[in-house]
Amino acid sequence: MTLDPLHDASPATPESLKARILRVATRLFADRGYGATSVREVAEAAGCTKPALYYHFGSKESLWLAALRAETEALDSFGRDDPPEGVRVRDHLVHAIGAFFAYLEAEPTGMRLLMRADLRPEPGQPTFDFTSTRARHQERVRELLELARARGEVRRDLDLMDGVHALTGMVDARLQLWLHGEPLAPDLPERIVSLFFHGVAS
Repeated sequence: MTLDPLHDASPATPESLKARILRVATRLFADRGYGATSVREVAEAAGCTKPALYYHFGSKESLWLAALRAETEALDSFGRDDPPEGVRVRDHLVHAIGAFFAYLEAEPTGMRLLMRADLRPEPGQPTFDFTSTRARHQERVRELLELARARGEVRRDLDLMDGVHALTGMVDARLQLWLHGEPLAPDLPERIVSLFFHGVAS
């Protein structure tokens, strides 16, 4: 049987060629950066030809941006919905942070790519709008804290952006430690949210 080099390796393959290219590119970009990763290396690692890669992504720059966009879109899903009826905002946040941490441990490569691209950009690296990504996440947390304030779960005089920075700062600090090899404890989401909601006063 002759296979179409622009599509799956076989009809039974569960992952499409486009998805495989993106997965491999994400790993190589995360490990080596944009400049040191060639289209030829990505194609070889994905088991396809360079024309097949260009068919799906057009250019190395487009592939880089697609890898970043796929990861930010995945992260946008955590805590996106309002808590269901009868569920406290506090518990909703514990669930959302727990799901985020579980995703990191199951799919660490994408976050390593994001952090590398955002915090250690290379000369010549295509520009990605990380500012808007952070703003979206902060706005979603602000909306949830506003809901918590309206429901009486937090003080009515809470400055919402102070709350946003406090909560996301705790999560970001743990993310940095995780990137350096510290595991994410199963009860960490509960501890973070409890510390935020109750503070450290005796």
